[in-house]
Amino acid sequence: MAGDYHGWDQEGDRWRFADTVGRPKNESVFVIEDFGEPTSARQALSAIMSAMAQFKNRVQVVQTDRNDRLIRKLKEASLLRVADIKVGETQQWGVLGVQPKRPTPKRSKWKFWAS
Repeated sequence: MAGDYHGWDQEGDRWRFADTVGRPKNESVFVIEDFGEPTSARQALSAIMSAMAQFKNRVQVVQTDRNDRLIRKLKEASLLRVADIKVGETQQWGVLGVQPKRPTPKRSKWKFWAS
């Protein structure tokens, strides 16, 4: 809905975006811990994009079984670029970029008509 608020809300030391939960790791990194159940790829992408816009810093996603399925789906659709990161014993993805919409193919400005 146009004009609706779609940001992260603070709940104690955690932040929430719909069913997605995250927290600031430090002043330059925001970590998404869990996308919740059930979460669509669209909602996961919205949570990532909102975190990037609201916190103005790097976004990382903790690798879990549920998160793995969503991130792989977004990567395969070329909507998300991520890099593997190992933080202590925890595997995470660092979000490199988001492509919210597939680019439309350029159309030739020349048209040819059959005679």
